[in-house]
Amino acid sequence: MKNFFLGLLLVGVSFGDEVIKSPDGKVAVTLSLKDGLPHWSATVDGAPVLKPGAINIYQGDKATKPFTYETEKVERAEVNQTWKPTWGQFSSVKNHYHEATWLLTGPKANDTKLKVRVYDEGFALRYLVKKPTGKIGDRTIFNFASDDTFWAANKEKPNHGPMKFSAWEQKKRMQMPMTVKGQNGLHYAVLEAAIYHQYPFFLNRIGATTFETRTYQTKWAFDEAASSWRVLSVGRSAGDLIESNLLWNLNPESQIKDTSWIKPGYTLWDWRAWGAKAPDGFEYGLDMASWRRFIDFAAKHDKVHYLMLDANWYGPEFLAESNPTKSRDHILEQLPDGEIVRKEAPADWAEPIDVPAIIKYGNERGVGIILYINDKARVNFDFDKTLETYAKWGAAGIKYGFMATKGDAKVQATRKIVQACAKHKLICDFHDGPIPGSGDERTWPNYITREFCHAQSDAKRAFSPDHFVTTVFNNGLTGSLDMANGLYAIKDAEKVRPRIFKKVETTVVAETARTLISYAALAILPDIPEAYEAKADLFKFIETMPMTWDDTKVLSGEIGKHISVARRSGDQWWIASVKDKNGGQMELDFSFLPEGSSWEATLYEDAPDTHYQTNPETYLVRKAEISAGQKLTITLAPGGGHCISLKKK
Repeated sequence: MKNFFLGLLLVGVSFGDEVIKSPDGKVAVTLSLKDGLPHWSATVDGAPVLKPGAINIYQGDKATKPFTYETEKVERAEVNQTWKPTWGQFSSVKNHYHEATWLLTGPKANDTKLKVRVYDEGFALRYLVKKPTGKIGDRTIFNFASDDTFWAANKEKPNHGPMKFSAWEQKKRMQMPMTVKGQNGLHYAVLEAAIYHQYPFFLNRIGATTFETRTYQTKWAFDEAASSWRVLSVGRSAGDLIESNLLWNLNPESQIKDTSWIKPGYTLWDWRAWGAKAPDGFEYGLDMASWRRFIDFAAKHDKVHYLMLDANWYGPEFLAESNPTKSRDHILEQLPDGEIVRKEAPADWAEPIDVPAIIKYGNERGVGIILYINDKARVNFDFDKTLETYAKWGAAGIKYGFMATKGDAKVQATRKIVQACAKHKLICDFHDGPIPGSGDERTWPNYITREFCHAQSDAKRAFSPDHFVTTVFNNGLTGSLDMANGLYAIKDAEKVRPRIFKKVETTVVAETARTLISYAALAILPDIPEAYEAKADLFKFIETMPMTWDDTKVLSGEIGKHISVARRSGDQWWIASVKDKNGGQMELDFSFLPEGSSWEATLYEDAPDTHYQTNPETYLVRKAEISAGQKLTITLAPGGGHCISLKKK
């Protein structure tokens, strides 16, 4: 890791209106004090984005009385550093910002600091309160300068939007992130960074284009309360928001000294495959024979590092008495409606479930096993002992499901789980309503992904092509997402696969492309090995693709319409594009390649008759030569995709 701090000069100054500009001077935040209340406003390229709005701490159990202030000073700093992440979209990250720390005191307030950092790609605000008493909350006003179009997260359902600010129902909670298409091509997003103590904030509309943060009030047990960062990420295009490292930069450096055991990659998954039938008549279940078939396939494919054993490997997940360190002693069957029933194992059960044995089988073949654990098992059993057991077995990590805890307690429980996993060298994937990513993977890189989105075929739903090209510009801004793309046996899957309940609207090339576009350090492949073997020439794109990158570029993108992403590892590039349900042509511009270079390209394309509803599995693979600066027109089927791998000649 290299750190360069350029400009550590910090001087207390008399306070009037204080302007903090980004290093390139194009983003500016103004702080002011009006009638004892702090305010902020912001411009980008000289045009207003936020009009003045109050930024303040509230106190008391109901958090109804704001602090007021009488004296103040400002300290300034510039930091310029470069650091290397354990995994991510870039092999090195530049962290360059200007900072102002506004110190406020007064007879009706605890000593408070408002810290503002301004980057070329946006700005962030956090509150620090010395020796807080009672419960503390904030009301941060986002007073937007124009009635722009936005999209917002919607838990595990399709995103809200597109709609105007003024169309959002007043007093209705809006979950973050909120991604906005502004004026003159500007895009920005309201996000939250470094969520470590408080429950994530949401927004309420209180004026035509004015929103304020709301969150649970926290009773702090620390000498100084530090809120998470309230963030506005800024881009001149929608793709700039995806390329931004702003959230990561607002988090502390890694707390895991040796990260060599944290290995990004693909994982096969038994849950969605359960009940699928292979061409040889084998039916996949949650059993030893199925797990071995998955492992044998993974062992042949370098980037498929894991197999994830989902719920019920240790017993019914929602029963408090189900012991998460004991392999289940019964058989599982599915009813036609998807209900799971357990039956007593026969006396001559040929292969009782033996999870330690399957972990050993996988490790001997270079395949790690990720074990599901439900919140009930954590609460009712000694969690540290459970993780210690998994580590002794040789497990690679956990998938954590259905956390029942709410509010600040949920955030703090998540942190304890992640840190406990790090102690035992286990990666973790959180499912079922996790707290959103907030750049915290920088600090705890074993927190490798989470299902903070509407994942494909999640529960009894499936997302549409239009929803995918919204999610990547919204939920995708929070970090590594577990979206479960990569279904290859698509046609009639909802009829022949018991755990796929609704038609999956996609094409097989779009499924391949989505595994690159939606960044995940741990990407879940939901199909059976035979489905990938049947399309081995297409699967080649996935099996050769790294899961951590040296460089990432969004070549083009429009929220809800289309996106093209290029990622580089070493001297190779992988490029993927998808469109909405209408399909159509896109132009790829290869001017990002080194001048004068030429490349061997393999193109994976929808066929002329491909359609996401009627004919999803036809595709073409062909070779071509690509030169730097060349422009290539590609055609995508309705709901379709396109992939290219490039090797330098």
